[in-house]
Amino acid sequence: MEGMEYLYELFGSMPRGGPGNKRSTRRAFELIPALPGDPFILDIGCGHGVQTLELAHMSGGRVIALDNHHPFLDILMEKAREEGLDDRIEPVCMSMLEMDFEEGTFDLIWSEGALYNMGFPEGLRKGRTLLKEDGYMAVSELTILSKDAPDPVMEYCKREYPPIRDVQGNLEMIRAEGFHLVGHFTLDSSAWLECFYEPMEKELERLEGKYRGNETALGFFEEMRNEIYMYRKYGQFYGYEFFVMQKRGR
Repeated sequence: MEGMEYLYELFGSMPRGGPGNKRSTRRAFELIPALPGDPFILDIGCGHGVQTLELAHMSGGRVIALDNHHPFLDILMEKAREEGLDDRIEPVCMSMLEMDFEEGTFDLIWSEGALYNMGFPEGLRKGRTLLKEDGYMAVSELTILSKDAPDPVMEYCKREYPPIRDVQGNLEMIRAEGFHLVGHFTLDSSAWLECFYEPMEKELERLEGKYRGNETALGFFEEMRNEIYMYRKYGQFYGYEFFVMQKRGR
């Protein structure tokens, strides 16, 4: 895909690969009422693995960190070794569309800002298959947050992520796919601005200088700047909603 090399270079130099923070990861994890003493966890689309490390710390379990870009996994495992967690995190370089784990394998499936690559209902369906009975799934999904979202917001969101739904639409999807909702909350603006977009702006300035005259690269960087602009102007109308759910018999 055109521009992917610039995307990887940009995100590889940032502290994390998408909106989020340790506080939201911990808040979602704390919604889970009970896990086995040594839970087996799958982190789908883990990226840099900031949340993967948190999961290993909080759960005391084993985590498979799955991503299709090996350099992100290298970043994760370097940090895991520094924190003494490398014996509990297993990196797997694989597309989430090609996951071949056995059914009923995991106690918890996690995905922060990544499941959209499968599609939310498809991701829920696959997650339900891979979970043990009564296992849990925690997912942050781009969501329309207000019924009063102005036209520019709806046009932008539908263009960038056509399947986007509002909170109620996602709750209905969760129930339809055989899950019981445990809880949900909206990521606050600091998860987008302080933890993601502000570091991105610094890297964009550097990369725009590096690629001066490269219209393909500069076009991609301009798209990223427009994404930042849209969130700064309209972030109260859309964002990530974190959904925590439990697999139940149909």
